[in-house]
Amino acid sequence: MLNSPADSNNLAFILFQDMQQDNLEYMYRGNFTSNITDTILTLAESNLATAETERKIKKKVYFIMVEGLQNITRHQTQEDSEAGEVPGLFVVQRKKNGYFITTGNLIKQERIAFLKEIIEKINLLTPEQLKDYAREILDKGEMSDKGGAGLGLIEIAKKSGSKLYFDFKKINDSYSYFYMHNKIPYSETDDTQPETNENSLGGIIKMHELLEQKSIILNFSGLFNQDTLINLLAIIEKQLQGTVILKMKVFNLMVEMLQNIVKHADNYTYNDVHGKHAIFYISETEEEIMFTTGNYVRNEKIESLKKRLERINELDKKQLNEFYNQTLFNFEKNSDSHSGLGLIDIKMKCHTKFIHDFFKIDDEFTFFSLQVTIKKMKTSLIPHIVQQEKDTPEIILDSENGIFSFIGRSIPENAVSFYKPVIEWITDYLIKPNDLTEIKFKFDYFNTASAKQIAKIMLLFEKLSKKSRVVLKWHYKLGDHEMMEEGMRYEELTDLKIVLAEDDN
Repeated sequence: MLNSPADSNNLAFILFQDMQQDNLEYMYRGNFTSNITDTILTLAESNLATAETERKIKKKVYFIMVEGLQNITRHQTQEDSEAGEVPGLFVVQRKKNGYFITTGNLIKQERIAFLKEIIEKINLLTPEQLKDYAREILDKGEMSDKGGAGLGLIEIAKKSGSKLYFDFKKINDSYSYFYMHNKIPYSETDDTQPETNENSLGGIIKMHELLEQKSIILNFSGLFNQDTLINLLAIIEKQLQGTVILKMKVFNLMVEMLQNIVKHADNYTYNDVHGKHAIFYISETEEEIMFTTGNYVRNEKIESLKKRLERINELDKKQLNEFYNQTLFNFEKNSDSHSGLGLIDIKMKCHTKFIHDFFKIDDEFTFFSLQVTIKKMKTSLIPHIVQQEKDTPEIILDSENGIFSFIGRSIPENAVSFYKPVIEWITDYLIKPNDLTEIKFKFDYFNTASAKQIAKIMLLFEKLSKKSRVVLKWHYKLGDHEMMEEGMRYEELTDLKIVLAEDDN
């Protein structure tokens, strides 16, 4: 894997090649929430539906995906509140002799011994003994908060009928990264050597290290179609909600880049799988965000594609707009897939030149990579607005209209992730605040994880009060003395003057 250094021009090709060589059908690195995991499962299920695999095997694969994703979100919720947000990992491989599911998540050092012990014990048990062991744990009610993970591992071993492979990568004295690797063979007679399975995990760990090194916050490689596009966009929208990316309104840019694959990539057969094999990833630095795609194109299309890219790169804003209008009203090309608007639209949205390259595969196909860059804009603070959900409050942070409000219930699955963009926005607002900032808190309820994040927000407003005027109102329902006391607590612990407001409704 990755025998040569990857630079910005060939990273997409190197990543894609290595993922294909390791039969990485699907790889996702990023934040995991219940909404995101549901969409990941939908995407994975869609890929499974097209695979020529027995239904019984598909059901096992899906079950282990669910257990693995639950394990990531469980540990993420427990660990992130203390260690900060660390992206999880979810990988699906489809090899000649079976599927491999790999998950990765942060874990405390003191839990390693427990996990090693239970996995090693599970690996020694027969299927009947595994059933007895699961019943024994349930009857005794052991393992406390770790029991969910322990029982999940037992169920994974029962369903797959194979050993569990694992590894730990030390992050610091308090935390390690835990990799779990499981095989679901196509047949009960599996002649694969154990070291082969371990090598498969080693390859994924190396790939994961590259993703971290290149600051790739979201990565997908596999077959692309319209369903893939819709599910990927849903993941991206949930993953990036409230960050600089969404604030800069580049969601439409990602739509165009993904549609460019779906419409213009050519079908290619790899390992007997026919379709639009491609890669899409997002990487981020302090100054910019990069969006990269890579896909197969037939060789006869390359020259015209090169010319079009070079022409678009040379045009200024006015010329691009004229070229767009000209193409928009060119009805000679009836096919939507050949309209040519996509690349122009991408260039108009990113305002920077394309970085592109071509890698000849054979006499028929070339691999085409395209990267666009968005410069982060710190000068204007775009409103941060979050719609109210069953477990999260409505949040409006709008400096232009002077609206700063938190309304509803706050019991998110991961409070650190949910409030991170809020804290980032307020931190940016402190640089150039309004002369008067009026803030409204109106919580029905919030859990202790949210209380910590609200405390961080209060400390930021305390800093703000030393620079400009702050009026902070803490609303609570008539008779809700506990919520009133929460407001009083924040006033006691900060230098803020908090106005308590009792509401009738």
